[in-house]
Amino acid sequence: MLYIIAYLLFAAGPLLALLPGRRIPSVLAWSTMTTGCVLMGSEGVIAIGGPAAQPLIQLALPIIGPFDFVQTPLGGLLILITASVFAVALPFVARDASTFPQGRRALFLAIVMLTLAAMIGFFSAETIVSFIFCWELAAIAIWGLITFETRQSKPVAAGLLTLALSELGSLAGLVSLLLLASAASTPQLVGIAAAIPHLSPTLILVAGLLAFFGFGMKAGIIPLNVWLPAAHGTAPRSTSPILSGATLNLGLYAFLRIDAPIALHAPNLGLIILSSGALTALIGIIYALVEKDMKRLLAQSSVENMGIATAGIGAGLTFAAYGHPLLGGASMVAGLYHMINHSTFKTLLFLGAGGIDATTGTHNLDDLGGLMKRLPALGGFFLVGTFAIAALPPFNGFVSEWLLLESLLRVVEIPDIPVRITFALSGALLALTSGLALTCFIMLSGSALMGLPRSERAAQAHKAPCTVIIPMGMLAVLSLLLGLAATLIIPVLGRLAAPLVGANPTASLVPDFFRPQSSIPLAVRHALDPIGASVGAAFLPLRSLVVMHLDQTSAPVVYAMSTMLTFVVLTLMLGGVWLLARGLRHKRITRSTLWDAGLTRLRPEMTYTATTFAAPVRVVFQGLFHPHIEEDEERQGAFVLTRSHRQVITNISDRLVLKPMISAAFTVANRLARMHKGRVNTYAAYILLVMVLVLIMVGGTGR
Repeated sequence: MLYIIAYLLFAAGPLLALLPGRRIPSVLAWSTMTTGCVLMGSEGVIAIGGPAAQPLIQLALPIIGPFDFVQTPLGGLLILITASVFAVALPFVARDASTFPQGRRALFLAIVMLTLAAMIGFFSAETIVSFIFCWELAAIAIWGLITFETRQSKPVAAGLLTLALSELGSLAGLVSLLLLASAASTPQLVGIAAAIPHLSPTLILVAGLLAFFGFGMKAGIIPLNVWLPAAHGTAPRSTSPILSGATLNLGLYAFLRIDAPIALHAPNLGLIILSSGALTALIGIIYALVEKDMKRLLAQSSVENMGIATAGIGAGLTFAAYGHPLLGGASMVAGLYHMINHSTFKTLLFLGAGGIDATTGTHNLDDLGGLMKRLPALGGFFLVGTFAIAALPPFNGFVSEWLLLESLLRVVEIPDIPVRITFALSGALLALTSGLALTCFIMLSGSALMGLPRSERAAQAHKAPCTVIIPMGMLAVLSLLLGLAATLIIPVLGRLAAPLVGANPTASLVPDFFRPQSSIPLAVRHALDPIGASVGAAFLPLRSLVVMHLDQTSAPVVYAMSTMLTFVVLTLMLGGVWLLARGLRHKRITRSTLWDAGLTRLRPEMTYTATTFAAPVRVVFQGLFHPHIEEDEERQGAFVLTRSHRQVITNISDRLVLKPMISAAFTVANRLARMHKGRVNTYAAYILLVMVLVLIMVGGTGR
């Protein structure tokens, strides 16, 4: 019933926007659509705690076949994330929609709601037809969002690239599903998963690879990730939080639904998912470091974070395939946790980027600076988002990334040397990614918020809209809570990971030290008491520590981490520094003029920009970037007035995959075109030759 009411509210919101006026229709539409998101999020919470599968819609369409939808705990998690992202983004969406004419305002909101409805349908689909139908509907709606605001060449080209790659991925995913359905003799996804152990190993590996790289396009997995920065860089600013915080999860859900059952019986597929995710993460953060456009930088960072989540999923499936379901559950929990975290802090950061754009009229980092002083609320919340995405404790990004890196170290339980090498290399790539991410977001926050304003627009920045500030504040608090309440989140995710890997890792990751009948050895409990394992046993409702405890007598605990204790320690340290600074301030300070070498005032152009900060990265990764120089000059007659040089970096996926594919397609097309540029006698010869061949074939068949 909640589904029906929520969908009716999704449809009513755009219709209310057709009412005359600007403010009242926008408020009515926003409140109606937000109510629908709240109801849908509530349904997601119910699904998470509900049974394994609960039927929603069961239809048998003529010719097409079954068109079924079910409610599952994993789908409920994705529905909750999606509804939450849309709910916090809708105030900004409604604000920007109010600037459009009446008809376009309703159309814009209708496309936003169509995206939400298609995604929820995708997370509930149970048959091939409903699965692909909702995927295609979401792809079309996403294309509409990207190209809605303008008819300029760049947004249109980005939208067409997104749609083209999406259709290419859809085709690969559909072929995968048809192969599996044909072999399993059922179009039901549950039936296909149940039949996988009895299918040909070659068939399921081919189908798994097609599904991974096909549906992986939506998650930004290489090599089909070139659309993401182009789309986000040109999409309307209010839709970027939706595109990054919600729609990228479509690809991850497809992995979990299609590839997870396959990888349990094809370990090589899990290794491919792991290594592809780690490589995607590194490539994404490297290209993010050299971006000076804030939206494109955040989009490249989305590639990085989707790679981290994918690596967690791949590691979990590999562990489970090699007979270590608890280890698999730990890695899978890390992947799911990072998916939630990415939706949280990336929605926060894209809302901040949209607010900066609305306030200053630009999202070019080289033109910003000094916004922390002019926009303290937006700057403070944006800074929290950069802390979270850079995996700094005690925020949520730290918990999921640390948990993933630590779980990868347990590959020593698998004796196969190639598997160990793959895990070691993937772990090294992810560790390097974490270091580069910290550098990247120091650059982002420093160039945008700190220092002196480097343009007149940044110097005249005014108050940011409340439709951005309030949602950012909510997400900043949530980013902190998701980091502090890890012992509450992990048991929920452990329950969702159990059907995917065959075991619930909750008792291993967050042992219940407070329970008198705890299965934790007494020696281990005493050893962990000094770091807070038993603190709060009398009054705290949650478990205390996140550990890697897998009942191994030789090394029962690999690491232990108390997120709440970390927060307390950091708070005390910062409080002590503040009190010390306040105490020193009352002492007498002698002020004198320092020698300034003739520089009486620091000018904005003398400060570090995003471009200069990233210069060392450009040098180190010169071989990866392969930049080319574009030269522009202005002439007056025979005289050159100005000459400028611009370094252009092409994405490695675009350079090595997309452009060769396009070149090959043009080559084939040009050769085929020659058949249409001949003489009449040549065409007559073609026809005569075909007729002779047909007669020979018919004659041979007759005998």
